[in-house]
Amino acid sequence: MIGIVIVSHSRKLAEGVLELAGQMTRGAVPMEAVGGIDDPDNPIGTDPMQVLAAIESVAGQAEGGVLVVMDLGSALMSAETALDFLDEAVRAKVRLCAAPLVEGTVAAAVQAATGASLGEADAEAATALEVKIHQLAPVTGTASPTGPASVPVSAPTDAPATTPTDAPATTPTDAAATAPTDGMSAALAPAPTSLPHEAARLELVIANKLGLHARPAANLVATAGKFRADIRLHKGDKSANAKSINQVALLAVKNGDAVAVTVSGPDAAEAVAALAALHKDHFGERDEDILAAPATAPETPCATTGDGAITATPASGGYAVGPAAVHEARLPEVSRRDTADPEAEIRALDQAIATARAAIGALRQEAERASGPAGAGIFTVHDLILGDGAMREAAVARITGEHCDAAYAWSQAVAAMATAYAGLDDAYMRARAADVSDCGGRVLRILAGEGEGGIRLTGEAVVVAHDLTPSDVAGLDAGLVRGLVTEVGGATSHAAILARSLGIPAVIGAAGCLGRIADGQVIALDGFTGTVWTAPEAALRADIAAKRTAWQAAGREAKARGAAPAVTRDGLAVPVWANIGQPADAAKALAGGAEGVGLFRTEFLFQDRDRAPDEQEQYEAYLAAAKAMEGRPVIIRTLDIGGDKPIKYLDMPREANPFLGQRGVRFCLARPELFRSQLRALLRAAAEADIRIMYPMIADVAELEGVLAFQARVRQELAGEGRAVAGRVKTGIMIEVPSAVAMADKLASRCDFFSIGTNDLTQYALAADRGNAAVATLCDSLHPAVLRLIGQACRAAAAAGIAVGMCGELAGDSRATPLLLGLGLTELSMSAPAIATVKEAVRAADRGACRALAAKAMDAPSAAAVRQLL
Repeated sequence: MIGIVIVSHSRKLAEGVLELAGQMTRGAVPMEAVGGIDDPDNPIGTDPMQVLAAIESVAGQAEGGVLVVMDLGSALMSAETALDFLDEAVRAKVRLCAAPLVEGTVAAAVQAATGASLGEADAEAATALEVKIHQLAPVTGTASPTGPASVPVSAPTDAPATTPTDAPATTPTDAAATAPTDGMSAALAPAPTSLPHEAARLELVIANKLGLHARPAANLVATAGKFRADIRLHKGDKSANAKSINQVALLAVKNGDAVAVTVSGPDAAEAVAALAALHKDHFGERDEDILAAPATAPETPCATTGDGAITATPASGGYAVGPAAVHEARLPEVSRRDTADPEAEIRALDQAIATARAAIGALRQEAERASGPAGAGIFTVHDLILGDGAMREAAVARITGEHCDAAYAWSQAVAAMATAYAGLDDAYMRARAADVSDCGGRVLRILAGEGEGGIRLTGEAVVVAHDLTPSDVAGLDAGLVRGLVTEVGGATSHAAILARSLGIPAVIGAAGCLGRIADGQVIALDGFTGTVWTAPEAALRADIAAKRTAWQAAGREAKARGAAPAVTRDGLAVPVWANIGQPADAAKALAGGAEGVGLFRTEFLFQDRDRAPDEQEQYEAYLAAAKAMEGRPVIIRTLDIGGDKPIKYLDMPREANPFLGQRGVRFCLARPELFRSQLRALLRAAAEADIRIMYPMIADVAELEGVLAFQARVRQELAGEGRAVAGRVKTGIMIEVPSAVAMADKLASRCDFFSIGTNDLTQYALAADRGNAAVATLCDSLHPAVLRLIGQACRAAAAAGIAVGMCGELAGDSRATPLLLGLGLTELSMSAPAIATVKEAVRAADRGACRALAAKAMDAPSAAAVRQLL
């Protein structure tokens, strides 16, 4: 693999580009960023010795060579100077790339993650500029460049760029687009005919509650962006480039909409498989990822009551009383001015966009720490809006066509995009206009030479504004803000979502409140009912203050109860565990009250990279998760791929019906070296922590005996090497196929625990592919046939004296908790946010009543009838 070094005059900018490229490649590519100089008064500049150290460091990790991407001026000179000090062998494998810093780095990193050569990554970086020039050619008359924007290190600095000898002979098939000057749509240009092409069509029904709103759309764009194929999303007579966040969002795909995905290109099959898996996963969205508004109507009309209170939309529950901090949002005043140097204006625009995206990256990290994935995802969307290129292309077209300044051109592009969102007929999508204005305004302030803006509180206060952006809310001092009130907006705005994730009481859409509230005036609000008192009397102030104290105490108690064990009313302790996908999830699971990890999905360690993780990397990851759980049990599932979970570098053959092919342990047993590496890592880690091994997709006794024998041989191998191994490692299996239920009594005598995977068990039992829109509605885990299978597996486990848990989606549904206990489940594992509510459901349950409920459910005629029972 090759590595990348990023050189910029600004250290923050270099680090921001590094973060962006790192997120695009999930850390798979060795990269370092250098920028700035050690002079507090004049920090902007570059240091050749810093560049030298970075190149040497990356070269030590990247045997394929190092691509150096830089901005301009001294960055280029520093990179050239650093080359003079390099060892000749290292210097021969270094390329200086003159592609645009942000776009070039991201393009090169994505290409490097696929295992591309130094020349191929260099050429891919150059296409970031080629595509833009091609798109604007009808306006500017500029011809596309024919070679990569790179400077071979052996050439003098004024030598013309040449095509590297290992660069591909043809232009990559990334979709070239022609864009009208408003940047609202784009049509794909024909792909080069010199490359082999495949074509496929995928029909999908969108099940997400809010459709393809910003975050699922962002996940779709991120997935599509991993492939060279042409990918388009179609809804009715409209279509969008699936690699454009704005085009996808402007399709306004809602819950229940039928859409088609067309894919053509050399990796079409892989793209279709990945997109089908993403749809099956609801585009990465779970119920807990949408922090639903309170049960009242999402858009409550504003009204003034007889006592002078304003009633509006309750956006975030809670109570607040205190002085108002009135915030008047302001964007720089922009007036059009002519320019004689459009290229300079374009460079200024690109620099401002890059700086804004770096700042958004910092906000995303802060939001992740403060409020978790829901809050952080908002800023991922903002980054994608700016990185999408549509507004930038519209602004560039105006700059070059009208010879106007960058600030004016950008303001017009942002206004046009926001207007397009605001004109949609869906309230949630209309609210995205504020996101466009927020991130677009950030760039505008940079172009105008103004600071970040934002709200600075000097004491505890209730913030009152006409509107608030996600950046406004995320930048608030959590120790000082008591509540939020806005004149416009709805419960689906990103500011409202972020307020809920941060636990800030908020009332949205209180029209006219600014006319009745002065800065410093004491006000009160009830975020549950959407009420704002603009001049509360002393008694009302005291009442709201008391309610706030009780509300905060209830929150602390709920958190404590979430951490406490779950015991039924008749005394059965039910361990409630968490499902995780990576070691970092373990700490969040523990904070959410998890008593262990019931499922560590190890396939996430194998995805989005160019080769499998080695034994040591896996060992460290498994042990890190166990340490984060502070001694609690961690069940780790061996690699579960195949079917809807392809991994490109593992050379998975195309199967006519992959769901009935090499999945789970079948796949691993057919690749013994891959399997051996994982089991060695698991057994080594199990010697140091309470780690348990679980095998997926076990179908019969012979299969289980085969993997247990393989595990025993690996253990003997480790012991023979003198490695520390546990005396005994608890080993269990996933119950996911009907044959495993039929043989459950035999299987139970050969393992330590069962874990029921409801998603696969349901689709196999009902012969309904949950990813096939034509039959997806049949795939219901509450179907009595599925419940009978679960009950049978539980009875076999009880007879053998082993634990039986559930790690499927049904386990996290608190409405189903009494039913699952009645069927005989003794452990439940789920996503961390569901833990507290499931524990409460356990505490409210009585086993006698649960068993009666389960008997009625298994005797019901349909899933709908079971839901009525629940």
